[in-house]
Amino acid sequence: MFTAYSDIDLPPNKHMRRRNYKRVEPDSEGRFKYETIEIDSYDIFEEPLEIVVTDINFLPRMGDILGGLGYVSDNDYFFHQCKDIISVPEKHINDRGQGKFAFQAYFHNFPDSVLSLNTNALVVVVLHPQKNNERGERAYNVVGYIHVNRMDVYNDGKRYDGYYYNMLRVSERVEDGRKMYRRKKIFTLMFSIMHSIVGVEENVAFTYGAMGKENQAINEALELNTKLYQKHYEKWAFTNNTMVNQFFGSKKSFQKCIDISDDKDRLREFYQKLRSQKEHYTFFHIHSEQEFLNIVEKVLFYSKSSRAYMVEDENGKMDAACLAINWGEYFSLQLENPKGFFKLLASLKLTENILYPIMITGSAENVDVLLRGIASHYNKNHQCKITNLNSYKGDPYIATKKSVLQDDYLFLIICNDAEKLNSMKEYSMDEAGNVKLFIDIPLL
Repeated sequence: MFTAYSDIDLPPNKHMRRRNYKRVEPDSEGRFKYETIEIDSYDIFEEPLEIVVTDINFLPRMGDILGGLGYVSDNDYFFHQCKDIISVPEKHINDRGQGKFAFQAYFHNFPDSVLSLNTNALVVVVLHPQKNNERGERAYNVVGYIHVNRMDVYNDGKRYDGYYYNMLRVSERVEDGRKMYRRKKIFTLMFSIMHSIVGVEENVAFTYGAMGKENQAINEALELNTKLYQKHYEKWAFTNNTMVNQFFGSKKSFQKCIDISDDKDRLREFYQKLRSQKEHYTFFHIHSEQEFLNIVEKVLFYSKSSRAYMVEDENGKMDAACLAINWGEYFSLQLENPKGFFKLLASLKLTENILYPIMITGSAENVDVLLRGIASHYNKNHQCKITNLNSYKGDPYIATKKSVLQDDYLFLIICNDAEKLNSMKEYSMDEAGNVKLFIDIPLL
């Protein structure tokens, strides 16, 4: 169900400050050029901040980019701080204790693991300048980190700019017994940056992302910034279901699963089934066979245990298919302060390797066979003890995905034109009036 926000009071203007960020791009000779863009922000951090926005493909050259601004030009220095901030807990519990846990994702092989999934994104990095080192380069703390993934969204045959926010992280650094950046409304600053990035595009933009329902800091930042930038803002509920593969999986079902990872013809057939079923979903963005093949190829190249599987119908034709991603080859995940059944999950340390099936398509009967089959296979052969399956109202596979281990999520949706968003929602509705969003997005 969607909830719209439009009547949020802004704080007095005395709390608004001018910040700026550097948009960094290469020139014709491959050297970096820096454009300064001013923004309004309601953050309450008292000191100057350096903000850099650049293409994700330049992550391996962040030392050069920051060196051009007078900062420490050592890549390892930057990546070490990024690993720390990316591993900051994602809050799914608010200040009143509502929610089920927070979690930390510890990334392996950063930034290669990130670049292996998506190279069509911007990276936003917020730095707190420190003292100069012995070489005269200015040291810094990484305060904030975001990915702004870019994609094409279609409505009524027309293309619009689409953005998916992910990896929204703010440092929990503690000095002298106090948190330096938390509760300083840094999330508000980060959303101001993202609104500015989207606002400079000529095409009408749709922006969305996912967050824990009880993530208080992001909720507050969203409500403030969408009013400040006069955007339409909605939330859409979905559920993350956690299946314990020892009980969910089925060896018998895996006997019916066929690995099609190296069969281009079967992969093309997989894409056509996916598109036929889901191209009317709001924010479906895999618009070509080649785009689909590129996603699969990048995942399989980096993650050797991630594979594409299918199940045939009684006539030997493809009926169900999915891409099974072993998140354990990208990161390990730990739960913090879990409640209810999640306490048992944490105590048994089952979250090191997570199976994450995406782009699931086919009949409900054979999708059940497919998901239970690969759960058994990954449990036995790759130590993936759990499977994560996102679900929503009207999901055709909800009976298979339903679990007592579930966490409430929200999609945040921001746009310049509510009428176009409503048109997309209406186009995606099923007969029962459920709005369908394309939620299986393999982005970090």
